[in-house]
Amino acid sequence: MEKIFGVVILYHPDFQIKDNIASYLPFIEKLLVIDNSEPAAKISFDFPEDKVIIIADGENKGIAARLNQAASYAVAEGATWLLTMDQDSFFDEDNINRYRQCFDAYEGKDKVAMFGVEYEQRPQAIHCEYFETDMLITSGSLVNLGLLKKLGGFDEALFIDEVDSEYCFRANSKGFKTVKLSNVYLHHSLGIAGAYRSLKNFKKSVRTLHAPIRIYYMVRNSLYVAEKYKHNLPASFPLRRKTVLNRIKNNLLYGKEKTKLLRYIWLAYRHYKSGKMGKLML
Repeated sequence: MEKIFGVVILYHPDFQIKDNIASYLPFIEKLLVIDNSEPAAKISFDFPEDKVIIIADGENKGIAARLNQAASYAVAEGATWLLTMDQDSFFDEDNINRYRQCFDAYEGKDKVAMFGVEYEQRPQAIHCEYFETDMLITSGSLVNLGLLKKLGGFDEALFIDEVDSEYCFRANSKGFKTVKLSNVYLHHSLGIAGAYRSLKNFKKSVRTLHAPIRIYYMVRNSLYVAEKYKHNLPASFPLRRKTVLNRIKNNLLYGKEKTKLLRYIWLAYRHYKSGKMGKLML
C-alpha cells in the first residue's frame, strides 16, 4: 500500500480553504499546509494536529521551492507519493474515491513520475481511464517521490508558473511517464473568469484574466521551458505558444491595466534573455 502525503500552498486564502482541504484530507495520511502569504495569513484550522502541519513563515518562496520543501518532509516521514493541491481546488466525494481506486489499480507506478486529473470538463466515464500526456497541472496531481529525487526536484528558477510543465517535460525526456486519469474531475480555478463582449462579433463569452505579474511569469517561464525542451519534444510547443498568446490577448483587450501589462511583458522577455529567473524583484 502506497503511503500518500499531501501539500497545499496558500497565498492570502479565504475561508473556503477549510472546505477544500476537507474534500481530500481523508485520501492522504498527512497534509502540509504551507503559507506563501506576506505577511502570513490568519486562518485557524480545526483539523487534527497529527494530520495537518502548518508552515507559515511570512515569506513567499514560490511554488517550486515549497513543493520541494514538502517533498523533503514527506520522504523523511516515509511517504512514497505526494498529492499537490492549490488552495482553490477541491474534489467531490465520488471523484476522490475514484481517484484512489484508479491510482491503486494502475500497474507499473514505478515508471510514472506524476499522475494528474481532468479539470477543464467533467468526464463522462466512471471506469478508470489512463492517458499519457505531457500536460498535467500541479493541483490534484500525485508525484512519485522516489522519481522526484532522481529527477532533481522541481525547478526553483521558475518560482511560479510552468513548474508543473517543466517537470513533466523533464520526466518524459528521461523516459518516465506522466499520466492523466481522465475519468477523475477536480474543481479548479484558472484565474479570474468573467463575461466579456467580443470585439469581433459583439457576443459575450467567458474569458479568464490574470494580473500583470502573473502574465510576467507565464511569458518568461514559457520561453525558458521552450528553450530547454522544444527540440526534444517539438509537438507540444505550438499549442503552448498559442495558449500564452491568447492569455496576453485577452488581458490586453479586456483587462484594466494595459500599460502595466505591456511593461511586464517586455520585462519578462528581457529577464528571459538575460537569464534572470526566480522571484521578480522590482
